[in-house]
Parts: sequence; structure tokens; C-alpha cells
Amino acid sequence: MMAILGGTFDPIHCGHIHAARLCREALGVPTVTLMLAARPWHRPEPAAPAVHRWQMLRLAATPRPWLCPSRLELVREGPSYTVDTLAALAERAPLVWCIGADAAAALGSWHRAGDLPALCHLLVFNRPGAPAPPPPAGFEVADAAALAQRPSGAVHFLDAEMLAVSSTALRREMATGGVPRGLLPAEVSAHIRRHGLYGAPPTHEHSSMTTDNG
Repeated sequence: MMAILGGTFDPIHCGHIHAARLCREALGVPTVTLMLAARPWHRPEPAAPAVHRWQMLRLAATPRPWLCPSRLELVREGPSYTVDTLAALAERAPLVWCIGADAAAALGSWHRAGDLPALCHLLVFNRPGAPAPPPPAGFEVADAAALAQRPSGAVHFLDAEMLAVSSTALRREMATGGVPRGLLPAEVSAHIRRHGLYGAPPTHEHSSMTTDNG
């Protein structure tokens, strides 16, 4: 079973790493794939070029061998459609796409959404105490352990407290000279400042901010 956490990772932050850890624990898999959405079609163009977002993924994963960054959508031409990515990975099924409850609610607007139940399972992060929403069209609710026993088409709602970290807020803070301490992996923060991404003042000094070491 292959667990996948997709995103623009603009930039990757400790909230993403926390979510990936929850995927790993809930599904009992050794690794979680971080799938870079290189050219997302359903949202504004990312603030950082794809090459830098890919480098930040690699830097975040280096001290965390259970994270496996993927450049599949970076090397493929055209918009980054999840359905195409899943089809390309079909031989590694079952595939579990890990997403938040808000993204799951909007799944019907995704490109060729009707094909998704035949390609993957879903693991949906649900807010603790909140009732589980209806399953997306074509998916049936199942326990996490059952996902490995089926090829696709199941959804598991995981009650999980997510870290309150926003990529948008981080970019805004860095653009005004702020230092988002403890919210970015140190190696990612150093890359951002080294290259002056997101309007951060460029520097050649390695960041000393503390971060998650999981």
C-alpha cells in the first residue's frame, strides 16, 4: 500500500510533516510519498518556482527517511492532474490519497473526479469532535486497516488534530521580514533565505530556528 500526501508545498512546513506522520501511523505504512503538484490547474500559480519547491521537499525529507518526495508531476508535461498521477502509479496499488476534509468536500470539482474511486482510496483528516461528512461520490466508508485489503474505492475519516500552520500566512510573514520560528524545517528555512524566496531577505547564513526533528 502506498500513502500519498499531495500539495504545492509552497513552502513545505511542519504542518505538512505532521500530516504525513498521521498518515503513516494510521495506515501502518513505512513511508509516505510527498507528491509535488508542480502545475496545479485549480488554484493560482504557486509563489515559488517548481524547481525550488522540489528542492525544499528534498531538503525536508533528507533527515526524515520515512518521507519520500516524488517529482512525477514535475517531469510530466501539462497541468498536474491527480487522476493522471494515480493512473501512472496503478501498478503500486492500493494507493491512498491523504487529504483534508475541506479538499475532500470539493473532490467533485477535480479533473475527471468520477475516475478516482477506481484508482485510489482516500484518507481524510477530520476535525476531532466534528461529525464525519458524507463520503465523496463513488467511495465507501471503511476502517483504515481495510484499505490494504481492497484495490480502491474506500474512504477512511481520521479524527486528527492538525497543526495550525498556513503556507499563505508563512509567505506573508516572510515577505515582511518575519522569521516563522518553529513552523518550517530548518533546512527549508535556510533554502528560502539563501535564495530570497517569498520576499525574504536573502542571506548566506544557515538558519538557527528550532523545528520538528521527526
